[in-house]
Amino acid sequence: MGYRILGVDPGSRLTGWAVLDLPSFGKPFDIISCGLIDAGKNKFPSNLSKIYDELKEAALQYPPDIMSLESVFSGINPSSLIKLSQARGVICLLSSDLNIKLKEYSPRFVKKSISGYGDADKNQMKDALRLICASKGSNVTEFLNENLDDNISDALSIAVCCATDMTNFVGI
Repeated sequence: MGYRILGVDPGSRLTGWAVLDLPSFGKPFDIISCGLIDAGKNKFPSNLSKIYDELKEAALQYPPDIMSLESVFSGINPSSLIKLSQARGVICLLSSDLNIKLKEYSPRFVKKSISGYGDADKNQMKDALRLICASKGSNVTEFLNENLDDNISDALSIAVCCATDMTNFVGI
């Protein structure tokens, strides 16, 4: 039995997403698609509608078993925290509307899970993703070139973190 995971890097302006197929836990996974939702030109609340609509389109085109996203972290300024929380809210609503299991991970947990270091920077994360994906025989490495958008790379990290979290596969 296979699983499809939609990883989401939420943002009020830029939201990255990536879809992975996992044939079974511990097996090589493949990237199906990824994208970037640019809601920065839209003013509130239209930016939230754009995030919801475009992510819904991806979820309907590539129906996931699990949606994974980063949880909110408190190290950002209050205004940014509110905007990020609003973006996460529409993503959580989408998960509920489409009846998709939702799994949240702290940014530090994702970094530690992928790179082994909770304070890894973007380049360290991309390098670690390349190693993980190459060791699993995955096609994800071809998507991790130097020009890959950081939001999409973060979404891939979240999806891979979810794919390697055994607790997600109990009871599915």
